[in-house]
Order: sequence, then C-alpha cells, then structure tokens
Amino acid sequence: MKPDHSEDADDDRRRRQKPALDHPVMIALLFVGGLVISGFTILRGVEPFDEGLTLQAARRVAEGQLPYSDFLWAYGPGHVYLLAALFKLFGTSLLWWRIIRVLVDAGVAVLVFAVVRREAPFKVALVAWFTTACAMAQPTGANPFAPALLFSLGAVVVAARATDRRGWIGAGALCALAAVWRLDFGVYAAIAACATALVASAPVQPAAAGEPAARGRFGPVVTVIAAFAALTAAIYLPFAIVDGPADAWRDLVGRSLSQGRYWRLPFPLDYDGRLRLWPPGSLAHDAKDVLAYYVPLLLVVGLVAGLVAIVVRRLHHNPIIVGLAVIGLTYIAYLLSRTDEFHATPLIVVLAALLSILVLRLSMRGGAVLALVLLALLAYGASNRLSALFGPPRLATIHIPVADGVKAPPAEARSIEQMVAAVQRRIPADDPIYSVTQRSNLVRINDPLIYVLSERDNPTPQDFGLQTGAAAQRAIVASLERSRPKVIVRWLSPESTKREPNARGTPTGVHILDKWLATHYRRGPRFGSYRLLVRD
Repeated sequence: MKPDHSEDADDDRRRRQKPALDHPVMIALLFVGGLVISGFTILRGVEPFDEGLTLQAARRVAEGQLPYSDFLWAYGPGHVYLLAALFKLFGTSLLWWRIIRVLVDAGVAVLVFAVVRREAPFKVALVAWFTTACAMAQPTGANPFAPALLFSLGAVVVAARATDRRGWIGAGALCALAAVWRLDFGVYAAIAACATALVASAPVQPAAAGEPAARGRFGPVVTVIAAFAALTAAIYLPFAIVDGPADAWRDLVGRSLSQGRYWRLPFPLDYDGRLRLWPPGSLAHDAKDVLAYYVPLLLVVGLVAGLVAIVVRRLHHNPIIVGLAVIGLTYIAYLLSRTDEFHATPLIVVLAALLSILVLRLSMRGGAVLALVLLALLAYGASNRLSALFGPPRLATIHIPVADGVKAPPAEARSIEQMVAAVQRRIPADDPIYSVTQRSNLVRINDPLIYVLSERDNPTPQDFGLQTGAAAQRAIVASLERSRPKVIVRWLSPESTKREPNARGTPTGVHILDKWLATHYRRGPRFGSYRLLVRD
C-alpha cells in the first residue's frame, strides 16, 4: 500500500498559512534579546587582520580611493562604502562595524524565528532563534558575510512567498544586495532563490493555446535570475569600467579561485587536544573544545540527515524547506574554503532553521538524529556565550580616539597606546607609514589595523595578501622607495608567523624586504608587540 501524502500536503499548507509573527511585541522582544546576546561583548578585543583590513579599506574609500583599482579588496563594495560613509559623518572608529554587526545578528535571529514559526510550534522556533543568536554573536568579526547572510535568507523567504512578478523581482533584488556585500553569497542566494521559486510556482495554471507549458513553470526562475543579474551588473559595472574587465575579474573572482590552497585548512576529523575527565570543571572546558573542533563535521552530518529526511518524507514540495536545503548545500563551499569557526556560522544558521522545521515531521528515531545535531549546535553557541558572560577576560580600555571605548588585554592596550603616540609624534597626519611582520618569507596574517589605530596611510595598494614571494616583495620595496616613509611599524606577534597546514605555512626563502629594511632603517623603540623602525 502506497503511503498517503495528502495529509502531509494539507499540513504544509496550513503551516504556510500561519502568521509568521505571533505578536509585534514578541518580535520586538526577540530582537532586543538578540541585541543583548550579541552586544554585551561589543567592546571586547581588537582583531589585527580581519578588522584591520576592513576598516583600512573603509578609510581608503573615505579618502576617495576606489576598491579593486586603487587598492586590493576581496569582497563586494557594500560594507566598505557603508563604513566609509559613517567615517565621513562621525569620524573613524572601531565601533561602527561592531554596531552594524550586532544589529544584523539580531535581525538574522528574528528572521530565522519567523521562518520556523510558520512551520513549527513556538517553542521549536524559539530554539532556532536562540541557536542562531548565539552562533551569530560568537565568533564575531568585520567580515561582510553577516549582512550578505541576512539578505540571502530574506531572498529565500521572499521567493517562497512570492505570487507574482513583483515578489520574484524582490527576491532577485535581495540576492543582488547579498552580492553587494559578498559576490559569492549573492550567487549562493540566487541559486537557492531560484530553487525556491521553482517549487513555489509548481501548481501552475494550464498553458494558453500555443504557449509552451514550461514557460509558466520557469517564469519565476527567469525573473529572479534577470533581476539578480541586472542589479548586480549595475552595481559592479562602474568598478569594472575603472579597473578594466580582466583586472576586475581577477580581483573579484580569479584571485580567490587561484589562491584557495593558501587559505584552506584540513577538514577537522582527528582531535588531538586534551580531554580531562576530572575534575568536572576541566571536563566541561575540554568537552567544549572537543565540540567546537567537530562543529564542521556536525554541520555536514546535519545537512546530509536533513536532505535524507526531505527525500524520505517527500517534502520537496515545500518551498522554504527546499530553499534552506539548497542554500545550505552552497554554504558547504564556503565552509570548505577554510574550515574554521568563522566559516561555519552561515551553515549553523541555516541548519538551525532547517532542522527545526524537519525535526517534528519524522519518526521518533529520525527526528532524534536531527534533534541531537540541533542540540549540539545550540550547546556550542550557548557555551561560547556563557563563557563570555561568566568568564570574561581581563581587559583595559584603549585610550586613543578611534578606539571609542574598545578594550584589549591590559598589556596590549598599553602597547597600542604607546605605539600610536610614538607614530603620531614622528609622522604628520598626511605622511604614510608601513606595517610589516616579523619576517618577510613567512606571513600567516599581517596587521593592517595599525594604519587605522594610528590614522596614517599605507603607501602601497595592498593592506593584505600573499606578500612572501619575490615579485610581491620587490613590488613592496619599489613602493617604499618611492614614498620613503619615515617610520615602519613591525608587528612582532607570534600569530604573524604561526605555521598553518596549507601553502602559506611553508617559508618561501625570500628575504628581499627584510634585507632592504635592514639597509635603510634602524631599530627604534619597542612597545610590546610593536617595534618602530626609523629611517636613517
């Protein structure tokens, strides 16, 4: 006897007809709750690389430079232009990106709640909201993926609910907005929105005489693609014209594709850290580390289990389920590009929504598997936030204008203050400085935040990138020969030379920049991890 799925279909229709928002006050409370979960650590810590490259790019734009043609930038223009506008209006600050991120974190969590609430009971939607809020809140960074994720999820939701051309254009426009922040996320969103629109438009009216039957079915998909392509092209076209088509392709796409081996990390399968069984505090601490290590594996298992559940329960007729599943598949590519805690976040958010919707539609055994993955992701995010709440690090305020109350470990805060004061005493505001790491033949990350903290410019067009090869070092030396900065700031943190298991972890043996610096600069004062090199 074949299973009767009409009851499931009726149930799906009833769920889609349920209001997404139980009450405006509840949504407001959830948004405020998301702000609190994400925002109570808003002033904690500085991140030399990710925060530095984003804010330095925004400084360049505020000064009139164009991304891609005037300086290296790996993402869409949206984030840096938004931050540059805030810099122009209110001054350079470490706060603006943090405020934006907290608002976006809370928005993503509320959107996930609204999506799940249409398909599942309130308590399940609340679990999805809390899992999302914790995942978005930590780890945090200035990477523009968070707004891109918000627009991407919005595109899937709009495509699932659209009933006419206006809705499909709206879905495509949201995909384009995602692309403004991150081009890859825009493409992921467009793929998912098209799949969602295709499923949502499945019950089409009979085709008119002489009209191909597929036209009505694929019309929404064509509309989404057309809106996305037209708006994305309109946004990127001015930059492509200035940079040139070939260079624009290289800067936006080609460099990422060709240099992936320098950034990828092995998939985490073999945990070799500590796991102490006693005392209980040590067990809890080590278990948290084990869970964090295996989050990428949990995400793959959870996504595969969700896909199996969709096939077994024949839920491919539900647009929002299909949309979440497809965008989850695309985020596997983002996760594998660098399997760390930052690149896991988008897929955690998608699975928080998808598994919450699926868990009650399966048998007890099947639902238990999804529930365990969901609870593990919840435990991962909640443990991070609880540690941040009840075990905060010892921090001190960084007393420089651009910090605006941001804090760092006391020794780091004092060294930043001393370094900035020394640079600003020696270098007029219109003169450049340059930042280097311990050695030029091995660089894991560099510190472009130095330019932002000191409010001094970089005379080269690259604030980050692969700078250890002979050609790259010769280009740096040529730029420094032309600009002749009076001070070089050497960042001595061991994080700069930590060897990763990828192509960047192997020293190149090239010391062109180090030799040039030794010839033209002498050692000046040292402030913690910062050493000034002064031109002879």
